[in-house]
Amino acid sequence: MKRRNFLTLFAAPSLLSNSPQTGARGQLTVIHRGRPRAFCGPLAGSGTISLPAVKKAGGISIEAALAKRRSIRSYTGGALTLAEVGQLLWAAQGVTSTDGKRTAPSAMHRYPLEIAVVAQDVDGLANGAYRYLPAKHSLEQLTASLPETRLLKGATPQAQVHSAPAVFVIAAVYERMGQGARNRTWTDYEAGLASENLLLEAVGLGLGAVVTGGVDATRVREAVKLNGNEEVIVVIPVGHPAG
Repeated sequence: MKRRNFLTLFAAPSLLSNSPQTGARGQLTVIHRGRPRAFCGPLAGSGTISLPAVKKAGGISIEAALAKRRSIRSYTGGALTLAEVGQLLWAAQGVTSTDGKRTAPSAMHRYPLEIAVVAQDVDGLANGAYRYLPAKHSLEQLTASLPETRLLKGATPQAQVHSAPAVFVIAAVYERMGQGARNRTWTDYEAGLASENLLLEAVGLGLGAVVTGGVDATRVREAVKLNGNEEVIVVIPVGHPAG
């Protein structure tokens, strides 16, 4: 491994700080791409990572977002913020009512989808894979990775997956919808609806995204540590558009 790929940790008393506000979560300062970054994440055996509050009023109309949406495969290399990641996850599967209804419709309100995000360069979030918890608008860590490593390297040769600061994985537990081809189709419909929501939200945030094919779904599931009954349907890298 090249020297520049090693993590540099500040071995100070404040390296891991716990407080009544953060509970078991700690803060880790890491030198990444030549700059110090503070990552808020779960320590071993801890709970979840709260995401910033969702913004429900944007600066772009739905018509403008539809007109501007394109498949963007090249990114500048800039990081995403934790707020942007949270906004994208909420757009795909966020809870929008007191009775649990979400941004994407679900047949019979079964909600078979599970969404994970692979953080590769997100300010405020350590590299790794996280499950989105819609009811709490929070993240649960699935697995960790070192800076400059790519969890999905063995799952696809698609360059945009490895260059994006964040990759969103939409999976499903088909059994939640019920047995039979019709219920499976309804689940796939829902995955498409959630994907389009995320793509349009990316436009609203000034970001670029693309639904990516040429991906080994089984290897994606294994890499991000999803459960065996969670089948990967869609992979969407997101970043700042280049050019």
